[in-house]
Amino acid sequence: MLTFRNQFVMMLAVVCVACAQLGLPTAETFNEKLAVGYGSVTQVRETATQLLTAKKISADDAQNVLTATDVARTGLDTARKIHATDPKAGESKLESIKVALTALTAYLASRGGT
Repeated sequence: MLTFRNQFVMMLAVVCVACAQLGLPTAETFNEKLAVGYGSVTQVRETATQLLTAKKISADDAQNVLTATDVARTGLDTARKIHATDPKAGESKLESIKVALTALTAYLASRGGT
C-alpha cells in the first residue's frame, strides 16, 4: 500500500507532466503569481471540503489539508513581504509554496477531486 507521501509525490509528478503537455498559461508577474497562489489555497480548501462531505477522504486527511493550506497562506503572505525588499527571495518563497499547493491539488485529484 502506498503511503500518503508516496501518493503525494506520484500525483505531483503526474500533474507537472500534464500541465506541461497542455501548455497551460502561466502567471507572469510576481503579483499575478501571488494571486494564483491565493486562489489555489481557496480551491484546495473547497475541494477538500467536497471530498470530505462525499466521504472520499477522512476527517484526518481533511484536517491535514486544512493545516497545509493555512501554512501555504502564511507562506504567501511572507513571500509578499519578502518580495518588497528582496524580489529574488520573494520569488523563491512563492515558488516553494506553488510546489506545495500543486502537490495538494494532485493528492485531492487522486481521491476524486476536480
